[in-house]
Amino acid sequence: MENDRPYRGLLGRLSDHTACALLALGAPVAWVPGATVFREGAEDGHAALLLTGAVTVWATGVEGGPTLLAVRSAGDLVGEMAALDGKPRSATVTACGAVTARLIPQHQLLDLLDRHGTVLAELAKAGVDHLRWSNDLRRAMPQQASTRIARVLVHLVTRHGRRTADGGWTLDLPLTNIELASIAGMKPRTAEKAFSDLRDTGAVRASARRVVQVPDLAHLETIAAGHRPEPAPEGG
Repeated sequence: MENDRPYRGLLGRLSDHTACALLALGAPVAWVPGATVFREGAEDGHAALLLTGAVTVWATGVEGGPTLLAVRSAGDLVGEMAALDGKPRSATVTACGAVTARLIPQHQLLDLLDRHGTVLAELAKAGVDHLRWSNDLRRAMPQQASTRIARVLVHLVTRHGRRTADGGWTLDLPLTNIELASIAGMKPRTAEKAFSDLRDTGAVRASARRVVQVPDLAHLETIAAGHRPEPAPEGG
């Protein structure tokens, strides 16, 4: 089991011994694309340790519509808040493509946290990382749309993407323009125009399967930092 585990997310932060203890909890489960993993308001206390695939985390916004809060992928633990405090779920988690995981009962997770304090510490660090990311997005709100979409893509690629043979990156998450717009806090049409601008500069490429390719991450990071993107040279 140790050799098969993902080396990213929470699992990537843990020692082999502690990661194996976490992987031994619960039972294997699989979700088809679009399946609801956890539903906002539900009172179950399970958590899910993702082994393959990715999920999107949604919450009801101030205007009553869904807001995409985060994306989680292999190695991450989701649903842990309800397990920790015993309160109804604060968000809906949906499978973004096919997903396999370990579904962990609340009592098993709490027992592990009592025995392995490093897991709780790493969960806290992950929460701090998410809070910093949310604050970073809020600070970017006054900036141009391409900058905000670039920040979202840099965040997603560095956490959920994979390196390619040519030194670039691939983000193989079937996120729609509406979902990207929701993360960036803008309207879908604005997000589509911003993504088109990034394609024109050569910062990103997209396939029919909505796979995002980033040939040069440093270039995309420069745009995310607020530098106006320049059009890609002809023939490039």
